[in-house]
Amino acid sequence: MSQRHRSTLPAPTLLCFALLTLFAAPIAQAKDDHWTFELAAGGGVTPRYSGSKDYQASPTLSFDARSPGGWFLGTSGVGWGTAIGEHAHVRAYIGASGSRRDKDSPLGGSDFLRGMGDIRTRPLVGLSAGYTLGEAVLSGSWQATRKDEDRGDNGLATQQVHLSLAMPLFDLAGGVVSGSVSTDYGNRGYMQTWYGVSPAQAARSGFARHAPKAGLASAGIGLKWSHRVGRNGNWYISAEGTRLLGDAADSPIVQKPNQFGLMSGYTHRF
Repeated sequence: MSQRHRSTLPAPTLLCFALLTLFAAPIAQAKDDHWTFELAAGGGVTPRYSGSKDYQASPTLSFDARSPGGWFLGTSGVGWGTAIGEHAHVRAYIGASGSRRDKDSPLGGSDFLRGMGDIRTRPLVGLSAGYTLGEAVLSGSWQATRKDEDRGDNGLATQQVHLSLAMPLFDLAGGVVSGSVSTDYGNRGYMQTWYGVSPAQAARSGFARHAPKAGLASAGIGLKWSHRVGRNGNWYISAEGTRLLGDAADSPIVQKPNQFGLMSGYTHRF
């Protein structure tokens, strides 16, 4: 492998690979010997796009099926995962990236972005890992998409690293309130796709040109209340606040760097 290729991997990506390598060490694996299925339905209020000052309400519906061998299929994608010992788990998967329209859309987008062009959904590959430290859960993920030659600056190859730490805080109204902190890192392609304004986009939209560098895109905190319903059900309410950082916050398409979201839903496993 050439030195030039090695230099394209940012430090957070290398950290995520290191965590996966550590968790994949030859220690005893915990195996599940039966199929599991999970359905989830709910809804929430979120920004129209990352950086928008406007919010929209939208429903959510998801499913997940897991085999005894660790294979899974669901709305998040298809892949394989396993528990390692009592405290760690790893997953590798293929899924679909996010999208954004340059007009008001229930799928994410705003008339404010007119002229920026659409960011279309693309295949992505991902790796994730988690480790339990007492009652706290440390997790990380790496996701990457290939370049889409037909989409120009809206189709650059992207890499994103997400790190989070969550733990229960206290009991409330028959449920448990947990808190979390998280951060997101993006390579130059990711930052340009979601927060950049190329010369062609500037000419069409009227926004000033903006060429963000690779770096931290956001940091967030969240609260979640979960309540068990019977043996296999769970009802939750969650709220999250996110602060866009650095070149992401400085983008001319960002109307408000402070973003908030509220979600509620029910999950059932059988």
